[in-house]
Amino acid sequence: MERYDIVVVGAGTAGMPCAIEAVKTGARVLVVEAEPRVGGTLHVSLGQLSGAGSALQASRGIKDDAAAHMADIERINRGTGRRDILALTLPRQGATIDWLMENGFDMDPACPTVLHLHEAYREARTYWGVDGGLSVLATVAPLFGAAMAEPNAELRLATRATGLTLSDGAVSGLTLAGPDGESSVATGAVILATGGYGSNAALFARLTGGRALFTAAMPGSDGSGIELAEAAGAALRGQDLFLPTYAGVPQQDGDTRIVWRQMPSLTPQVRQPWELHLASDGSRFVREDDPSVDNREHALNATADMAFWCVFDDAVLAEAPPLLPGWTEAELAEAWATRSDFVTAPDIATLAARTGMNPEVLGRSLCHYNRAVEGAGDDPMGRAHLPRAIRGPALRAIRMRGMVLKTPAGLDVDDTLTVRRPDGTPIRGLHAVGEAIGGSTLSGRGFISGMSVTPALTLGRWLGRRLGTDAMETCPR
Repeated sequence: MERYDIVVVGAGTAGMPCAIEAVKTGARVLVVEAEPRVGGTLHVSLGQLSGAGSALQASRGIKDDAAAHMADIERINRGTGRRDILALTLPRQGATIDWLMENGFDMDPACPTVLHLHEAYREARTYWGVDGGLSVLATVAPLFGAAMAEPNAELRLATRATGLTLSDGAVSGLTLAGPDGESSVATGAVILATGGYGSNAALFARLTGGRALFTAAMPGSDGSGIELAEAAGAALRGQDLFLPTYAGVPQQDGDTRIVWRQMPSLTPQVRQPWELHLASDGSRFVREDDPSVDNREHALNATADMAFWCVFDDAVLAEAPPLLPGWTEAELAEAWATRSDFVTAPDIATLAARTGMNPEVLGRSLCHYNRAVEGAGDDPMGRAHLPRAIRGPALRAIRMRGMVLKTPAGLDVDDTLTVRRPDGTPIRGLHAVGEAIGGSTLSGRGFISGMSVTPALTLGRWLGRRLGTDAMETCPR
């Protein structure tokens, strides 16, 4: 049986930098990746980054530090994240931005900035590349390729980890399934950098109380690493901290997959709403122009089905900025002509019949909104942007869904990123990083700008360097 000092499971946002640093120490490192290519969610991610105290901030005269970053995060998520893990990553994230820049990262010239796609920071510490997650991949992948070319490194693609071997409660090996069949390797350190479960509907339902999954996650985000560790006795955390992204339209009628390019423009700081957002019964459930993304997401989470109808009329369609700017004219024409979640109707009664909304409730929602537009009363939800009434005669509705890219629950780890059992004891030799520890570990019940990709890079590098150093000190070459 082949023996490695460290086995990294997953060659994505966290796994690649982890392996890069581990290989530098001289430790013998094996990386296994279930997909036929490296990169994981970087292929679809917007690649938002955050870091206080970066050289780029300093060059713009921005004074920022990890303490201010921590305060912003805890303001946004109401203190629902793991402060000990935040304290591990935040002081290092500015250096991660510098590391990317030193290695040719193609930074968008607008950065750093305050981004309103999620609840906004008070300081300009959000960054992204000109090609989103692909810019991160273009920087990290060559470094990873060079590391895998070293004599103490090995990469196996299209290979899944299928089981952990434990001896006296500690990791001693790993079973694998790859193109050449099943095999086993011996190791004293396994790092699960396998991502979340955004493409595993059954696991998602189990961890969110039966919710239906609508997702933009990669197919490889199947929760396999989480389930692998669970089978070895690991505990999970964050099941109670789910919050949907507001909101998406499936790529095809009746499908559950959402494409980022086709996301509707629902952020008031980017495009003020001309439409009404109505729950399945036709009632208002949110202030559509609320500047807080967090408020809108919590309101959607409180609905029974995490879905709403975006209702407007032909006059709004003609005058308003595009609601679906990422859709082509041909895609929109086909959707309106063929899809059950793109509904047209000549009147309220017909719209209610075709969408399943209660006609009385729908009519009341439109009436009260229209009265506010005309100055005959206040908007019931406190909405301030009232561009025009929605009267028809041609009415329209698009079904939108609360969706996921980042999943909240994950493996419970201590402040060394060692996986723990339900009783709090560590599973020696088993570690996790990235989304495998749960998006809520760092973001809590909320979406915090740049607190997925950057911690994955940062803690991946830190963990790989630490475990590699430990391995070399224990058994020097």
